[in-house]
Amino acid sequence: MTDSIHEVTLQAVAGTGWEALQEQLEGTHDEVRSFAVSDGRYGVLVTRHRHDAYTLAVSPEVPYGMTYERHDTGTP
Repeated sequence: MTDSIHEVTLQAVAGTGWEALQEQLEGTHDEVRSFAVSDGRYGVLVTRHRHDAYTLAVSPEVPYGMTYERHDTGTP
């Protein structure tokens, strides 16, 4: 992964629909983004590990104010 300052791993419960997962992702993104904005130097990196597993992190790899997405086939 990265040298993150704040990181949250999101694992959907079996049977969770896409809409519920999307709401969880948006809420988690808002939380992580608030850490990134308060620091004023980094952005947010969203890593998709599987269709139901994501990691969202404040990352020095991402410019301030931006959100990057990437796909990783490993597990969080």
